[in-house]
Amino acid sequence: MFVELTEQRAVAPPLLGVTTPSATRRMVSFTEPYLYLIPALIGLGLWIYRPLFETFNYSFYNWNLLPSTPKVFVGWGNYTRLFHMPALWQAVGTSLFFLTGLLIFGLILPLIVGTVAQHISPKASKVYQGLIFLPVLVSPIVTATVWEFILSPIGGFVDTVLGWFGAPAINWLQQMNTAKFSIVLISGWKVLGVSVLVVTAGLAAIGVEYFEAASIDGASRFQIFRKITLPLLSPTLMFMFITVVLLSSQIVFPLLNAMTQGGPMGSTTDIYYFLYQYGFQSFNVGLASAAAVCFFFVFGAVALVSVRLLDRFSFYDN
Repeated sequence: MFVELTEQRAVAPPLLGVTTPSATRRMVSFTEPYLYLIPALIGLGLWIYRPLFETFNYSFYNWNLLPSTPKVFVGWGNYTRLFHMPALWQAVGTSLFFLTGLLIFGLILPLIVGTVAQHISPKASKVYQGLIFLPVLVSPIVTATVWEFILSPIGGFVDTVLGWFGAPAINWLQQMNTAKFSIVLISGWKVLGVSVLVVTAGLAAIGVEYFEAASIDGASRFQIFRKITLPLLSPTLMFMFITVVLLSSQIVFPLLNAMTQGGPMGSTTDIYYFLYQYGFQSFNVGLASAAAVCFFFVFGAVALVSVRLLDRFSFYDN
């Protein structure tokens, strides 16, 4: 009887509510990946979602950031005032102008440079691409300082060269008809290096068998470029398009802050500098928060449309 009772106890099922070692291991293996995500989720909540919620909340108040000054609830008044401000629409137009210029430097010119680099020797191509990538390594403040000397109307390199041909000195950064073009040129000079690197990597990923087969069939270089290179490079070009569209204002902002401060007469004030002026110079937190909320939804819609365009117009060889 003792032997039979021992055998029965040995095969008896575990009591209800008691966790077996195998169940514990399964629970640990299931929760372990999420434990590694906790620090990142905490940082995301503290530094992204909490400020976003507070910005949306501040957009309904009139406040100047001083703790001693009470916040006054104004409802949708900040949004109404915002959409009736000519400075806002001028900033939007300036942002679109900068975006158009950066798309030229971030898409069209890198495509030309990358295509030309394919037809020169490898050593020359590396030197060529290295010189183009060099501006990326220079910080925005150093870039602004160097270009201020280059574009200076007194002894600047550009005006000195133009003076050899009898052209008068131009204050490139303080005239409305030249300041915006100067900012586009300088910011495009920095964007070009990264764009060329990305486009060159995309071109290198295209198999040479496509070009060889097209050449055997008698296709011209233009036909190869239009019907083979562009379709297979479309994911790379769409990626650069999305990057430039979403980051154009962030790329331009350090140059504006260091070189023109949004002038002259607000001609170089884009949407980011507009937020900076009203949020941290005028201390109109409610108006700046309302503008930030509007820009957040606009850029979110642009990102969503861009991703849909990426899925629709990208062509993969696999």
